[in-house]
Amino acid sequence: MIVGFVSKTPAGTYRANWRDSADRQKAKTFRTKKEANAFLAEVEGALNRGTYVDPHAGRMRFGEFVTRWLAGRSVEARTAERTQSMLRAHLLPQWADWPLAKIDYLAVQEWVTNLGRTLAPSTTAKHLGMLSMIMQTAIRARLIAVNPCEGVRVPRNRAREARAGTISREAFFGRLLPAVPAEHRAIVCAAAGAGLRWGECAGLPWEAVDLDRGLLHVAQVAVETHGGVLLRAYPKTRAGVRTVPMPPFLVDELRRRCGAAVPDARALVFADRDGGPQRRSNFRRRVWLPSLVRAGLLGRVAEVAPGRWAASWPDRDGREQRAEFADEAAAVAHVAASAFGGLRFHDLRHSYITWLVTDGVPVNVVRRVVGHEKASTTLNRYTHTPDDYADRVRLTFADDSLTFRPAPRLTDPGNTALPGPEAHSGKGRPPSGGDGGRREVRLRGGRAEPTQRSRGVQPPRVCCRTAYERLS
Repeated sequence: MIVGFVSKTPAGTYRANWRDSADRQKAKTFRTKKEANAFLAEVEGALNRGTYVDPHAGRMRFGEFVTRWLAGRSVEARTAERTQSMLRAHLLPQWADWPLAKIDYLAVQEWVTNLGRTLAPSTTAKHLGMLSMIMQTAIRARLIAVNPCEGVRVPRNRAREARAGTISREAFFGRLLPAVPAEHRAIVCAAAGAGLRWGECAGLPWEAVDLDRGLLHVAQVAVETHGGVLLRAYPKTRAGVRTVPMPPFLVDELRRRCGAAVPDARALVFADRDGGPQRRSNFRRRVWLPSLVRAGLLGRVAEVAPGRWAASWPDRDGREQRAEFADEAAAVAHVAASAFGGLRFHDLRHSYITWLVTDGVPVNVVRRVVGHEKASTTLNRYTHTPDDYADRVRLTFADDSLTFRPAPRLTDPGNTALPGPEAHSGKGRPPSGGDGGRREVRLRGGRAEPTQRSRGVQPPRVCCRTAYERLS
């Protein structure tokens, strides 16, 4: 089917003329007749395949299209805030005035490479993913034909990629937990003893806790927005709805928090002073970071003389900073506000998963307990090598480590050689050796070897027993 024709213009160029899928007349000018005919062939193929895109539609600017894209989305409040933040920070400053059709692969790759110089690879990948999602929507709207983000590579800068931390059980119970104020220990235990996310802790109601059976049910979560903290009746994913067994130390902490009175079933377990869900930022600043400092897990505070407290902490560049204060509280507050890094509250969830996997709990069971949809997420993102991994590997083989006990060869002085015919027939028995014992033999590959039922001499044996200490 002929969809158009080529005509020569007075200026000596060639105009491709065609009708689109809506039977509207379209035209585009080219330098040569060959280029115009090639373009018409592409248009004809696209119309036949149903993938035709008006070449003039891509003139819409990226910023204008993003406004329409946002208006048609229906997402959670927190997701909408993250989207707006990423658009304001990096996407709109770069692409707002670009026509959609002018955004090509090379331009996107250059932008991503520049982002990678200041952002972590994971953050860079999120920005690329959002741009790709917007351009894919433009394809569905028949504004562009291809996604310029396809094939773009995110630069890897492993030295800048932040690695999630963990804490050993000894350090958690011996250092961190005693440093946490008593009224906040239960929420810390919920993260380390049940693997709950912050939102799952902050949104946990008493009706979801069964202290007698040692179980808690995760469903309602708290979601932070710029306008406050909202309660949502469902968690991050479908797999997040789960029932988690509680260890005894968590049950004890919750009983102490509950007290003698029966709390309101709808009340939050870890509510703030007004009865609402806590904000993560407030908890981190007022409780979490000072607790890390007091535990010696972030910076260092020590009394050097009566009324003099020395503090040291790492800054953003890794350099150690020092100062002196008149009292411990001021020193702890300063280090908590100034130090860079340190264990995150979410790292307690990482630690919980690492403890379970290290103790031999099947990964698929761990996946269900912590609410992951895929076991690969549990293994690749949340399981970390413990600091004492070398000792654990050695301890695995500490008892009967690869014990090898070879059986005496048939030509040993204490054994008499077997008669050929009887040995090959498999019916004869060798004469007794120096110790008077009898052994059965079997022909294997032209050689007579003792069977597992041989008496007096045991076959080669490899023994391996797994053993390691568990924290009570």
